[in-house]
Amino acid sequence: MDLFITQELARAESHQDAAALQRAYELIKSANLGKSEFDPTESFSPDLFVLCAEQALKMGQPNVSEDCIQMYFKVKGPVTQFLGRAHLCRAQLCAPQSEKNVEEFENCVTQYMKAINFAKGEPRYYFLVFNASVLYWQMVRPFLKPGCHHLVIPSLSQIVSVLNQTEEEDMEWRAELMLELLECYLQAGRKEEAAKFCTTAAPFIKANVPQKYQQIFSVMVSWHVSLRKICSKYENVYHILKKAYGHLSHYNHQRFPSIREEK
Repeated sequence: MDLFITQELARAESHQDAAALQRAYELIKSANLGKSEFDPTESFSPDLFVLCAEQALKMGQPNVSEDCIQMYFKVKGPVTQFLGRAHLCRAQLCAPQSEKNVEEFENCVTQYMKAINFAKGEPRYYFLVFNASVLYWQMVRPFLKPGCHHLVIPSLSQIVSVLNQTEEEDMEWRAELMLELLECYLQAGRKEEAAKFCTTAAPFIKANVPQKYQQIFSVMVSWHVSLRKICSKYENVYHILKKAYGHLSHYNHQRFPSIREEK
């Protein structure tokens, strides 16, 4: 039975075939109820709930996706990468409909953090940490407006920290999120925290993504931050940033990497 469902999902993905997705979904529901047209004693992998949910999301069928995720969590399958992937599906399904809805935003963030906290403890699941950071950032962008930056700081700072812990290989992505976190600190009026954060962000960007190095200086200056005053507790920051300003041209480029498959 698993083979038939997998084939239908593959057909749905390769041909964007909504009928194939629906057939897979109906087979999964029947199997879950023990009413499969196939041998009811045949094994059924709970991973298929998540695979169907992911494909339904890609094809714009959130109701199918939501039902599959609910079935997955009810069966309490083995703890594998699919648990993290299920949390990512759920996070996307509960994405806030408006940047004014703080409760929806916080609920969505909780789901992303569940996926991240699950994956960060196992190197073979690190790809899920990266995927969560990309999907999270796509969700959070509407909240980067006056009066909302403080809402982003707790989760974004955790994600930056976990990407550092897992030694994420995409240095440019890590630098991008570091710069965004710095901007959030400043927008929220937390200038001392911004200066303290620079003591780790600036050396990292200097060593790994030098084309973004001057942006730290530019961001601080654009906010009329007195570097000598704010950085007095963090003496090396001022000299690092001033040197960068003198030697590097302005570079301001954002990108959104693609999510990854398991390595």
